[in-house]
Amino acid sequence: MKNFKLFLLSLSFGALALTGCKDECDEVLCQNGGTCNDGICACATGYEGAECATETRSKFLGSYSVSESCSSGNYTFNLTITTSSTGVRNVIINNFYDFGISVSATISGNSLTIPNQTVSSGGAAYTISGSGQITGNILTLTYTIAAGAESDSCTSICTKQ
Repeated sequence: MKNFKLFLLSLSFGALALTGCKDECDEVLCQNGGTCNDGICACATGYEGAECATETRSKFLGSYSVSESCSSGNYTFNLTITTSSTGVRNVIINNFYDFGISVSATISGNSLTIPNQTVSSGGAAYTISGSGQITGNILTLTYTIAAGAESDSCTSICTKQ
């Protein structure tokens, strides 16, 4: 009888040891290069969500109505943000500054960076740089645009349609 109790006791401890060793990542599927750590996905750059299934830039994509305050005056217009083929973190801002020009930007979390770049419109070259932050459906952009010796500093409140 003593051996039987010892046998049951060892089975109980064995079962506890096996359940304590369960891999928390067995049932977790991390997509797009994400890796599972303790049952939680650590997403690759450019992806977010419980399973890394959402492109971080997706919250920025769409059409916006813009209310812009610049050192040269106040303006209202529309712009769109679309994906860029240059990488999962990159987007294109179309109709930037209401000039019909397109600029590239990089997304990181809820932030957008417009790296220093030069674009042409109407025979003039414009140098642009800035940044932005999205909260809900509002994207706030702050940037500088310069052509030759003239420059304009702007803050845009962009409301997603």
